[in-house]
Amino acid sequence: MSSRIGAVSLFVAAVLSSCARQPAVRVVSADEGPGLIEGTVIYEDGRPSKGATVSAFPVDRGLAAKVPSADTDELGHFQINHLWLGKFAVTAKKEDEGYPDTSSGFYIDSKIAPITLSLSRPPATDTILLGPKAGILVGTVADAVTGAPLDPCVDFHRASDPNNFLSGTGLVNAKYRVLVPSDRDVIMKIWHEGYLPWYYPGTNHKSEAKPLRLKSGEERTLHIRLLPGNDASDAGCNTSLCFPHCRP
Repeated sequence: MSSRIGAVSLFVAAVLSSCARQPAVRVVSADEGPGLIEGTVIYEDGRPSKGATVSAFPVDRGLAAKVPSADTDELGHFQINHLWLGKFAVTAKKEDEGYPDTSSGFYIDSKIAPITLSLSRPPATDTILLGPKAGILVGTVADAVTGAPLDPCVDFHRASDPNNFLSGTGLVNAKYRVLVPSDRDVIMKIWHEGYLPWYYPGTNHKSEAKPLRLKSGEERTLHIRLLPGNDASDAGCNTSLCFPHCRP
């Protein structure tokens, strides 16, 4: 099965390396090595997962290329070729079914044990378990007065650990679907320049914010309406932007 390279920019790779707090031994490019990681992605009940995306994130060096990845076939099998020798955190996601990107500490509590490719072991085999499912939040964001759709800035973070978060633009659009950690309290903030900030469950004041909690696989509809107004601290999306493996 042919490998597919996931779309991650050079900027993302640089942030990923910095957040992981791993010294970059050297910067490498994809398609340069003899390494191979293959295996199977399965659901919690043991069934193979077709169409899951598997990614191999380097954890011991920077990456001047796109993160190597591949989709699983009908039997749940994947194969990522041409990897260099080193350590990789291999993760799987299937977001259309509610299985989040577990490379992000926002969704999981434990670190991922890396796979090491070496001269004596250039190929490696791994079985990846999908799950548990995240909570699924769907809805719309619009101007509270005119109803005009808005693409806002967002910040989701765990109430128990603000360092585990998703933040920036593009995570929630005028019509959105976003996965949040299941069975965890999550603080949710939405804002847009020229509007007052919005905190779950529907207040403009941070002190009145309440945590959002969804069960595994639970889907909730939330239509967000932003009130026109000015708040200098919320002009633009001045948030830290963290990607997979960004942990303190």
